Amino acid sequence: MNKFLLQLLRLVSLSIMLFSQSLHAQEIDDKRKIIAQYDSLTKFLPKEKLYVHFDKAIYTTQDTIWFKAYLFDESLKSAAQLSGLIYVEMIDYKGDVVKSMSLPTTAGLTWGGLPINTNYQPGNYTFRAYTNWMQNFGETYFFKKELKIVALQAEQVISKDRYNALMVTKKVPQSYLKGRQKFDVQFLPEGGSWVAGLTQKMAFKAIKANGKGVEIAGEVVDSKKNVVVQFKSNQKGMGYFNLNPKLNEEYTVVFKKPTEIKDQTLPKAQANGITLQVTNDFLSDSLSITINNTLPNQTHYLLGQSRGGLCFVTTIKANTTVKTIKVGKDIFPSGLSQIILLDANKQPVNERSFFINHKDQLKISMATPQTTYSTRDSIPIQLKVADVIGKPVVGSFSMAITDDEQVAKDTLNDSNILTYLLLSSNLKGEIENPGQYFNQANEENHKALEALVLTQGWTSYYNHPIQPTTFKAEKEFTISGKITNILNKPIAKANISLFGRNKELMFLQAVTDDKGQFVFNNLPAMDSASFVIQALNAKDKKGTLGIEVDEFKRPVISLIPQINTVDSVEVVDTTVNNLIKNQQQAYVITNGGQMLKEISVVGKKVIRKSKNLNGPGNADLTLGEADLNKVAKKTLYQVIEEQVRGFRAGTMKKTPEQAFFVNNSIVKLVIDGTDVDFFYHPVLLYSNNEHLMFLKGYLDYYDAEDIAGIEVMYTSRNVGPYRAQFVNPMSNTDYCFIEITTKSGSGPFLKKAANMYLYKPMDYGDLKVFYSPKYTSATKSIKGTDFRSTLYWAPNLITNEKGETQTSFFSSDKKGTYTIWLEGTDMLGNFGVKTLKLQIK
Repeated sequence: MNKFLLQLLRLVSLSIMLFSQSLHAQEIDDKRKIIAQYDSLTKFLPKEKLYVHFDKAIYTTQDTIWFKAYLFDESLKSAAQLSGLIYVEMIDYKGDVVKSMSLPTTAGLTWGGLPINTNYQPGNYTFRAYTNWMQNFGETYFFKKELKIVALQAEQVISKDRYNALMVTKKVPQSYLKGRQKFDVQFLPEGGSWVAGLTQKMAFKAIKANGKGVEIAGEVVDSKKNVVVQFKSNQKGMGYFNLNPKLNEEYTVVFKKPTEIKDQTLPKAQANGITLQVTNDFLSDSLSITINNTLPNQTHYLLGQSRGGLCFVTTIKANTTVKTIKVGKDIFPSGLSQIILLDANKQPVNERSFFINHKDQLKISMATPQTTYSTRDSIPIQLKVADVIGKPVVGSFSMAITDDEQVAKDTLNDSNILTYLLLSSNLKGEIENPGQYFNQANEENHKALEALVLTQGWTSYYNHPIQPTTFKAEKEFTISGKITNILNKPIAKANISLFGRNKELMFLQAVTDDKGQFVFNNLPAMDSASFVIQALNAKDKKGTLGIEVDEFKRPVISLIPQINTVDSVEVVDTTVNNLIKNQQQAYVITNGGQMLKEISVVGKKVIRKSKNLNGPGNADLTLGEADLNKVAKKTLYQVIEEQVRGFRAGTMKKTPEQAFFVNNSIVKLVIDGTDVDFFYHPVLLYSNNEHLMFLKGYLDYYDAEDIAGIEVMYTSRNVGPYRAQFVNPMSNTDYCFIEITTKSGSGPFLKKAANMYLYKPMDYGDLKVFYSPKYTSATKSIKGTDFRSTLYWAPNLITNEKGETQTSFFSSDKKGTYTIWLEGTDMLGNFGVKTLKLQIK
């Protein structure tokens, strides 16, 4: 080899080495960029997880809904750092909020109770819980739970046996049968791509009209009617099959079971693309990830993520047609995780969810001195909690004890803190029997879990752009706002007074900062509170100041309105019928031996949430939502002018001052229970119509679509309670009262009111205490009516440094079995659930 050739080879080798180093450096730089982008998302848009434990899921109209909330950051390893305030709502089947309240948290924990009062009609409800910060990411991050309220009138429900009998005689209402045979079947390729010439998994899920899974079977045929694959789902309607689709071939799914499902066409395969396949074998300690690629000259990046954390990143070099990677399962925490494939522009093109259970949950021991007790016995319970390696755990736990005859609980399959935080909260749609995937670890359940995540796994949330957040994080409940002048400029050093009633009288003061902003914090619990906020300038003069209060913005309710099943026929199981029967019996004995029938107001329109001082429906004229919807775009003034006979503007007797009248009675306007004259302060000394124009400002401000109802009181019978509330007792003036109920229920305020503002805060911080009777030897033998369905509710049992705690309760007058259900966490990433059965003889 001559000298020139040797130097040339050295130069080529050096160039290759330098080029290789350059490529490696570029690869490292790309990985760093991905990690930096991921970290920036976690830092600037941290997410939160919220779970709520209930004493049960079905209640009567005499019950209280007991619950405890656990608020975590997305890693689940600590309490949420940003938020300290949780909002909870009860939403009825029409999508209307029946009750809402806000609760403060301490170390991510809070609890409360919602008494079921006359605002609740029997039917299905959605309990929704969230933080204000969660609204930045959409309601997929909200906690939701379906609850049911049943009346004590047993004729509103029927048993399954009775239903079957009605089916035979064809007497089940058509409103119930309508849609029962409708099905929805979806087919979803693994990873999101369906590419010709590549063998892939095609997952599927079938549901009935009620949202529950239905078992299906069938086959896939090509355009020549050749069967290419047969398939069968599990009992929940989920499964998957392998298929290598041909280009331009049309595949049809023919269903053999149920035969009512119409044939479906699978989507046509793409000519080119990239697929992501993940093999998560039941007994394997690693994942096998395979990339099949028919796209030329394109670099891709593969990453694994879980609980908001990045687990690994690797590069798939350009022109790699097949690549298989082994990844240890131990780099992922227990729960749902994702493998995401990014293109050269760092955009997600494929995603695959998978579930891992390291069985590292808390080990809970729960015991009673004996397993059998008599009625009205004191029953002590000992708890001991340790982590997976046996180290004692200090944690917070909630316990519900229920009567099995009245409350159905499936200890193996029902949802709990583990199933929700590690699985359900990261999936779309309803998860049937989620406990099954945790309590029965076997090959069959593992395959069912694979089918679940293939069909209901999230699409990628890796590449959310970092945008300014709309909803701020709230550490505590505050009342805040801004003061401006007539030119909309902020007023500094304005004196702000807040006064009103909240169980007792309250008076607070604050001063605005340089930006005209004010805040009242360290507030007590709120219960049906109502305040007036007044602003004075730095010289304690009214001037012309505008007050803007930061009102809470409720997230949109996306529930699909349904027929309230209780209004027609609802098929219920024996447990619910027992609940109704027992609570009826208790009610009868308590109320002197007679079961009161349901009371209905006949011939009266009742405005929901009206503050009518005469009671529901007691008015001389009532316009309800049905009436107002017909004239939705008209102003409140136009509606009253057209619909209230005798309404007019006129001049008062013995004075030139103008007023609104109904016939010969002067109108007093009451909005959501507040007399708007409370906010009237004359400005002009010689104006005859200032007060009339003040009232007209309110009537012109609202449209009919903003109003839930209008009630007019002009006869002495209906006017009396209003005169006693709103009129000087020495006055002889005749008044007609018009009660306006707004849909918001926020009262008579405009967006910016001069100097004064009426503010009605959401009920806040009402930590109700569960009442559990205590029997003595003297009361134990007395025949009573203790038929509690929830025997005991303890929302905050705290274990000590030895991992131990104890509690006790008294059994009721009912014999049978009880279920003790305990769940909780140390708020450091460890969770646990434990159940126990007791016999009462």
